[in-house]
Amino acid sequence: MRRVALILVLMASAPALAGTGQRASERMPEGAYFRHFSADGVMHLNRTLTPDAIRSGYQLLDESGRILEDVEGVNLNDEEARKMRLERARQAREDKELLRMYAGPDDAVRARDRKIDALKLSISYEENSLAQLQMKLDEEIAVAARNERAGREVPEVVQQAIERLKRQIEMTEEKLQEFETDIDAAKKEFAPIIQRLKEIENAEP
Repeated sequence: MRRVALILVLMASAPALAGTGQRASERMPEGAYFRHFSADGVMHLNRTLTPDAIRSGYQLLDESGRILEDVEGVNLNDEEARKMRLERARQAREDKELLRMYAGPDDAVRARDRKIDALKLSISYEENSLAQLQMKLDEEIAVAARNERAGREVPEVVQQAIERLKRQIEMTEEKLQEFETDIDAAKKEFAPIIQRLKEIENAEP
């Protein structure tokens, strides 16, 4: 059986990717480290992502040893490989921020539901206001109709009340539509967040 040696290199400050322009904080979450095997079977654990690790493929582990990402080896001289490294760095930053904000997918679901519940409460309030405005409008319209049937002019105060109530009803209906739009936006906002948190959770051993 091939003997596997363990070489632990903790280079917290020295950049391993000279010339790439990437800081360590951009490549990995705080406390995490990279694991890869060299061609002779030696396992290396590093705080920074080395060229050898990128060529041979590596795993990104958190401080507890759980695998956050498993990456295949690439050719450092290939432009596509460079773009892949930049994309992984971006994803690592976003994952770190997600995990700072949410403990996991269930936590994000609860945050989404709280936001939607607050919007639904606002909708309920506006619907009650709309019903009251509509009732007042109906009353003013009935007063106007009685005056017209009696051959009298509709009092100006009644006409003004009707116009005012119509404007208020229109504004309330616009608010209701905005709240419905906000609910749809909240669902769309949290959908990729929840999905990514699930992926991170499922990647853990």
